Amino acid sequence: MTGQPSFDPGNFHLEDLDRIADEAKGAMDRLAKAENELADVRGRGAGANGLITVVIDSKGLLETLDMNPRVMRLESHVLAEETASAFRAAQEDAQRRTREVLSETVGEKLPHGSVTMADMETRLLGLMTSGAMTKWLDTHT
Repeated sequence: MTGQPSFDPGNFHLEDLDRIADEAKGAMDRLAKAENELADVRGRGAGANGLITVVIDSKGLLETLDMNPRVMRLESHVLAEETASAFRAAQEDAQRRTREVLSETVGEKLPHGSVTMADMETRLLGLMTSGAMTKWLDTHT
């Protein structure tokens, strides 16, 4: 395995186990906090110069769709395009907010795109086993 320190059972001390347990508990506490914050994420988007507004919840489901009565003056295909545009903007906003929460949790900027909780757990476990978690904890606690 590259990038990870090798485990030497002859040089293992009880305080190493305590440190690993403390790191794991801290990581799981941060992950639980992130899950709560992610449940509160809302994405907001607008179309038709703000006449259409959309809010989606943390699961990407529609929470609100507001249309100013003036949008009814638009042709039907334009209304559909502007509504879809507002949804896309809301989805992008929710993804950005999700990346912000998760980036704060792992202490590094995450790439653009979807990141799942399973991805985060894998990253946190990788950080803990690489020793990077100790460095991160030193700078964030």
